[in-house]
Amino acid sequence: MLCGARRSFVFDTIEGLSRLDALADVSIGLTTAVASFGFTSLGINGLPSRKPEADPIILTESAPAGFRALYTDERLYLSDHICVHGRTAREPFRFSEAPYESVRSWSHKRFLQVLQTFRMGRGLMVPIGRPSHLPACVWLAGESPDLDDDTILATQLITLFAASKAYALPREEKQVVSPLTLRERDVLAWSAQGKSAWEIARILNIAKRTVDEHARVAARKLGATNRTHAVAVAISRGIIEL
Repeated sequence: MLCGARRSFVFDTIEGLSRLDALADVSIGLTTAVASFGFTSLGINGLPSRKPEADPIILTESAPAGFRALYTDERLYLSDHICVHGRTAREPFRFSEAPYESVRSWSHKRFLQVLQTFRMGRGLMVPIGRPSHLPACVWLAGESPDLDDDTILATQLITLFAASKAYALPREEKQVVSPLTLRERDVLAWSAQGKSAWEIARILNIAKRTVDEHARVAARKLGATNRTHAVAVAISRGIIEL
């Protein structure tokens, strides 16, 4: 049970978020609110299954410069035990409570090293269901955030409302002109849902090599280094949606 002051803070924050009508403003409002608990980074993410090209799908994120590029380039999503646990969790959990496979100890240590480097070593993940037919979450991190039970409950209430609000808002207010063909967009859209090239080929009734070629061309057009990067760029530009 939250104390009176904490309860008032939660409902005042939710009331403020309810008046916002832009995704960027919701992100800023949420970041500002949880900063009082010591969280300095956060994201609202979809959680595709663990595959070589299944980087978490980002609805909105506030993280240190360079973190996302490193996370993607080193494919740390393949050893991110926190996201793995988040795909099946039903309640909020501290980063330290997420189990990991001991056989992946080297990659696990590298992932933790990166979190420490970016001052994101301690944190909380709040599952938010499947708003886009994928497991999704709000993650929050910092160097030394409050992670007591009252703070976790307050954070859960705030983030669940913020995530619901964020998913309900339009991604872009202006029409987006896409440099991609319809088939290229289809391939990236299904990739964003965590589908493999083989699965996409079956869905679109085309050859796997054709899927790979569409993904390669789409990445080149978007200035991306690989399929995962192309998906992230396409989402950020409003070319595809979650």
